[in-house]
Amino acid sequence: MPVWHLIEGATLRWNGPMRTTADQLAGVLDHWKSGTGPLYQQLADAIVALAESGTLEHGARMPSERALATRLHLSRNTVTAAYQRLRDQGWLEASAGSAPRLGTRSRGVAALTAQDRFSRILVGQDPPLVALNTASPPPAPAVSAALAAPEALLDGRAALGNGYAALGDRDLTLAITDHLRRQGIAARPDEVVVTSGAQQALWLAVTALASPATPVALEAITYPGVFDAIAAAGSRPFALPMTDEGLDVEGSAKLLRAAEPDLAYLTSFNNPTGTSLADADAIRLLTAAKLAGTTMIDDRTLADLALSGRRPRPFASLGTGASVITIGGMSKVFWGGLRIGWLHTNATLAAQLRHRRAAMDLGSPALFQRVGAVLLREAYDDTLEWRLASLRESLAATRAAMREAGLDWEAVDPAGGPSLWVRLPGLSSERFAERAERAGVPVVAGAAFSVVPGAGVDRFRLPFYLPPEEMRLGIKILAERAA
Repeated sequence: MPVWHLIEGATLRWNGPMRTTADQLAGVLDHWKSGTGPLYQQLADAIVALAESGTLEHGARMPSERALATRLHLSRNTVTAAYQRLRDQGWLEASAGSAPRLGTRSRGVAALTAQDRFSRILVGQDPPLVALNTASPPPAPAVSAALAAPEALLDGRAALGNGYAALGDRDLTLAITDHLRRQGIAARPDEVVVTSGAQQALWLAVTALASPATPVALEAITYPGVFDAIAAAGSRPFALPMTDEGLDVEGSAKLLRAAEPDLAYLTSFNNPTGTSLADADAIRLLTAAKLAGTTMIDDRTLADLALSGRRPRPFASLGTGASVITIGGMSKVFWGGLRIGWLHTNATLAAQLRHRRAAMDLGSPALFQRVGAVLLREAYDDTLEWRLASLRESLAATRAAMREAGLDWEAVDPAGGPSLWVRLPGLSSERFAERAERAGVPVVAGAAFSVVPGAGVDRFRLPFYLPPEEMRLGIKILAERAA
């Protein structure tokens, strides 16, 4: 069983009044039998989970007890008991002679705002003792050398023109195009948009394609930076189900076909769990997205940080014919301070986003774009090898420090990415995070990554980007003052 909500889905579409038929409800009540409690309780809890995730709109008329019982092959008494439980909890409102409606009750778990989620992964102006709330690396040696003597790296061409490259430096655009081709994407320069980091690429893509009419599909546990973009688009997220092993591909494909969202966002190595999709599973999901008319955003910011040795293939290279936007950047391998990211899409959308981005900030610093072009062409492979070795060393030091401190934290080593998704047996991750911040070692509680309110309550993200000695110090302080 998953450690978070078993099934969260998509807002159902219907014509006319908001009425949910038995077939529509059954279509998203996948795997609703949890094995815990009597059937009526399991059914009621599954409907609540759908309501909390936004799959079922508040105020929607529910199917009759008889119709739902017939569709789910249950006794009518079971559905009657489930509906009564929902009425007792305030989830269903009924009046004589009319179908029950989904009420507006909350179970007391407040959803974090998009701004709250994003702010938790940022380091403020006064850096903490050990910053474990952000999964951002210190600069790689190639970056430090380049910034110490940029003119030497650029062969004396550090300052050219008026200092702006609002539509993307030509050399950088070509370097990104070659980088994408090496990954298996048949990219052309006019299909590439240079951005101020992958975060801006994500914001541009989501705000361009998401709409208030349909939600954006996300992994149930995902990168917090996407929520602000969804809110800016006037849309809302809905969760694709996950298990301990990663995305529930069968359940997610079914939800995409049922909900037909305009947009779905997935990460190559899930941030923060570190899981990834096998090629066959990715093809299956992309096939469902194509049938649903859903554009897939393939966030490959972490894709090359393959600790297990296997890099997930880009969605755009799998030949499914699905609409795919690929996002990447230099922050996780080189350094976030360069503010170099990109997205790849069709040439028409790329042209629109390129000019929209230029209107926002007139482009990333021209000098850093030129430096980025050289680093991407000449130093990527060596820097990636160095970064992976550093990550493995820091992960080993983190694991050793956890053992030495006698901590009962539970975490599976990620297939890729720079973080552990840690379970705190018997502890609230929010309270743990509050104590950790007071101790000078902030971490991010699981709620910031959870699409559904109440999920991830016993989890926190533990990045291991920092050098081994800093990781050991951070774990020591957390064990003494926060655990």
